[in-house]
Amino acid sequence: FLSVVAVCAAATCLAEENPAETDYLIHCQGCHLPEAVGVPGHVPRMKGFLGFYLHSEAGRRFIVQVPGSATANLSDARLAGLMNWLLLSYSKNELPEDFQPYDAAEVSQLRSSLEPDPDKTRMKVLRDIAEELPPLALELEHNNGY
Repeated sequence: FLSVVAVCAAATCLAEENPAETDYLIHCQGCHLPEAVGVPGHVPRMKGFLGFYLHSEAGRRFIVQVPGSATANLSDARLAGLMNWLLLSYSKNELPEDFQPYDAAEVSQLRSSLEPDPDKTRMKVLRDIAEELPPLALELEHNNGY
């Protein structure tokens, strides 16, 4: 009984300390894995990569409009917090210098339009960004963005 209480207390502390990390554990890590590395060829990685999307407005919209983000059972504020935590925790070096965090109002507007073809749109967005961003072009050449 005490071990169950200890586990629940630890989970409650984590949720209170960093709700975005808890939201990742609940809503994202099942596919993207605990360290946000994805599954090559199947589930895009976020670690060392997600920030590239914010080099264009289309990419900024895309990462909120993919089904896993847009339909997550999270308030707009919690989803904004999760997106910002992911970007800053796993992909800070890939962010544009003028990075602006998401807020609840932006997320609310973006998630109202679900991306119908994530794989096709993902590659188009990344190729467009790569035309102006050599590090991303190199990533796509080596592993197709996975």
